[in-house]
Amino acid sequence: MLQEYTTFTPIDEQTTAQAELDSHIEAQAQEIAPEPEIQFIDLDGFYTYEAQLAGQVIATITHDCEDFVTQPWVVMVGEVEVHRADTWANCANYIQWHYKQGTLAKLRTTSLEKLLDKPFDELSTLDWQRLKDYEPHSAELLAA
Repeated sequence: MLQEYTTFTPIDEQTTAQAELDSHIEAQAQEIAPEPEIQFIDLDGFYTYEAQLAGQVIATITHDCEDFVTQPWVVMVGEVEVHRADTWANCANYIQWHYKQGTLAKLRTTSLEKLLDKPFDELSTLDWQRLKDYEPHSAELLAA
């Protein structure tokens, strides 16, 4: 008759208790304040996307078919180009990674009054969206 021997490695109770506590704290933190996910909203069916976090636009992804044919997808923060890639997914990964690292450029916005002074052909999609939501507070702006 062959006997089987099993060996047990001793488990430190302190390590087990600490792991359980850490797991419990992490689960509670996610229930209380879950980390919001970045959502990518398709604006025009293919060429323009907004990266939104809790309803706020943090970046846009656009397709540039005129320049840089090998890297047509562009990440823009505000009106500044921050990254180019060959696929939309690479741009989305860039935004997610840099946001989690805290290195994504901050959105610099111009005032709505300055947007009204810009020529229409120079307005970006984000500018148009901001102007659609704009309600002037001055009667002078309404008359103009």
